[in-house]
Amino acid sequence: MAIKNVAIAPIVGELQRNNLLPAIVFRTSRVQCDTDVERAAKNRKLHMERPRQNELKAEIEKIARNYETDIELIKSHPQYASLVTTGLGAHHAGQLLTWRLVLEELMSAGLLKVLIATGTVAAGVDFPARTVVVTAHSRRGADGYEDLTSAELQQMSGRAGRRGKDTVGFCLSAPSLFCDARTVAQISSRPPAPLRSAYYPAPSTVLNLLRYRNVDDLRFTVQRSLASFTDKKAARELRNESQEIQASVEAQGNPDSEEPNSNLQKGKLKKARRLIRKAEELEEQQNNLLERALTGLGNLGYLDGASLSEKGYYAAQLCTSMVVELAEILEAGLFSNLGPDKLAILVGSICGDSYRKYLQTEKIHLDEETIKTLEGIIAKVAAEKMPGVSEDRQVLQDCATTIAGWMDAEDWLAFRSLLTLTGVAEGDAARLISQTADHLNQLARLSETHPEIARTALIAKMKLLRPPLSDNLVLVQNPTS
Repeated sequence: MAIKNVAIAPIVGELQRNNLLPAIVFRTSRVQCDTDVERAAKNRKLHMERPRQNELKAEIEKIARNYETDIELIKSHPQYASLVTTGLGAHHAGQLLTWRLVLEELMSAGLLKVLIATGTVAAGVDFPARTVVVTAHSRRGADGYEDLTSAELQQMSGRAGRRGKDTVGFCLSAPSLFCDARTVAQISSRPPAPLRSAYYPAPSTVLNLLRYRNVDDLRFTVQRSLASFTDKKAARELRNESQEIQASVEAQGNPDSEEPNSNLQKGKLKKARRLIRKAEELEEQQNNLLERALTGLGNLGYLDGASLSEKGYYAAQLCTSMVVELAEILEAGLFSNLGPDKLAILVGSICGDSYRKYLQTEKIHLDEETIKTLEGIIAKVAAEKMPGVSEDRQVLQDCATTIAGWMDAEDWLAFRSLLTLTGVAEGDAARLISQTADHLNQLARLSETHPEIARTALIAKMKLLRPPLSDNLVLVQNPTS
């Protein structure tokens, strides 16, 4: 089934007329989700009756109590008024986790009409709706727009249909310049992508394993991994294809003759040789990745022969993707003699994404010498080209400013005003703060080798993880629910 207008009001109207609510409408960007909610708030046709609004408000207060969340944090959200007026909510990674939890609870309780979401809902949570509306058949990736995979569309469509409430779920498309219903149908009929291993020998993995095993054990483990199995399977397929090509050429005669088709045969033989080279690369891919990790760690002093060096032993306790960067900063002495705020700011400066927007002020929180030293460390680590080490990591003053802003803020409401003023998404700021706290938590594990830094890191972590941010959001069960 197709809905002809991709604007939110006609979509909701059509769904309501056909008794297809509640629904999840999938958009490709955060901006689209937020714009839909803003437009819905201005459209009186989408406003709910007062009793429905009051029911929604009461449920939100109940959710706040269950999660021990300050209700003012929810009521002061820029989209709160629209939510309780229309029953439409925007759910995406730019929203604060607390807000997303409220929307998820409301949707599960059947009190939202429409949840307008990016793909985060499809992959990250498990609550259904009667109807799912796909408004685009592609998504933006690192290399431009790409069609959705069969798994992505399956995740979206899988939200359609509520167990115990619906006998069938509906997945609709909203044709537009960005959504061709024919393409959606083609994607839906494709087979699922093959199972792929997520394993790779990142420095943190190698260091941790070498605490209990030697290098030979590590090589044996890699050879028996799912990643190695799938690589070798793919290599066999390439070798078989190469053999078929060669057999075909041999059946047609001597490719070195002057026959008219000899050039075609030579081209086929070249392809066969390329397939063999690719197969050989695949067969050794996991071993080569491991050797790159071992060589890099050895060059940086984390290995003593086939075992961990003293530096390697304490670094192995840092279970983080930035294990080498943090250990090198530690070795350079940049973490020494810092207070909790300064330590958090320093760690936070390398935790952000260069393509995201963070707080900006005229105040400089990192001096040029510190920045230069950090950039040198990041470049030195990246030069080893170890698997899992980001080549895009940067020292970002705006990240340092964001961490400092949260450290100085009285509470999240005051911090939110700063974010709103500069157009920074709450979810992005919260993610940066949480990632910084995670890395500080790893430094706090070094109580035996670096006790002062470990104590400072623990204090810094606790200062960052103030409400509404915490190690865990624990649902307090309401005995009356």
